[in-house]
Amino acid sequence: MLSGGLVLGACGRSAERASSFTAGEAGDEDSAPGAGNTTFNPSDAGSTDKEAHRGLCGVVTGTCSPDDDGTYTRAAGAVACATPPHDGTDDDDDALGCRIAKENGAVVPKCDAADPRGVDGVSCSRGSDCAPGFDCVEGEKSAVCRRYCCAGSCASQSSQNGGPTFCDIGKLVDPSLAQHIAPVCMPIKTCKLLREDECGDKETCAVVNDKGDTGCVPTGNAKAGALCNEDHCDRGLTCLGSPGDRRCYKLCRVEGMDCGPTQTCTTGSVFQDTTFGVCK
Repeated sequence: MLSGGLVLGACGRSAERASSFTAGEAGDEDSAPGAGNTTFNPSDAGSTDKEAHRGLCGVVTGTCSPDDDGTYTRAAGAVACATPPHDGTDDDDDALGCRIAKENGAVVPKCDAADPRGVDGVSCSRGSDCAPGFDCVEGEKSAVCRRYCCAGSCASQSSQNGGPTFCDIGKLVDPSLAQHIAPVCMPIKTCKLLREDECGDKETCAVVNDKGDTGCVPTGNAKAGALCNEDHCDRGLTCLGSPGDRRCYKLCRVEGMDCGPTQTCTTGSVFQDTTFGVCK
């Protein structure tokens, strides 16, 4: 995570000024209740920080890492269990991968059976249908394998069609996990902010990574100012903030009238198109 706060140019229809943008200033009206003064950094867009998802993955010293695809550089003390990528000679029945499981009510990563053919976008009905480093998550039409991003980054991971991905939250299909949310690399479906026709009926366009890329994400229940670590934001909002304190911000047009009477539409380097910003 980058140090220091992100300085945004807070612009209204007739004002231009620099302002330090803090998570405590999100909301539909004045400010987000209980948001505190958590500084918003350029690397806080989307869900890309390395510490943001460790709790969802249950990773601690002495366990395996769900990110391990057999080529993964493991941290000191991590357990190795993933079979290297399929080379055409391995027996698929013997492949293993590290996958999130529940043990005594707690979420923990454990070695489990894997299928090297179950890479990004492949249909699945359970985790063991997926390759090491992948798990079976709910999709728009059916469950598919997606790569874990417990370490927080999908920068080097491509989707099934070769396009870029971003680290998002998805529901695992394993019934024993009761639809546990896990961080997985999702394809970026490019869209323009605040355009209702850019995404599906159950999606909204949001900033999805620290480069300011925008993509369609599932519409969730989290409102402006609410935490979005384990839930998606409602339509017209985007998830930004510090690790463990990501919150929903209302998107706006800098030259528009999308914000409340006491707010200003504030843009900055997290937006590739600086005609857009968030209400603060």
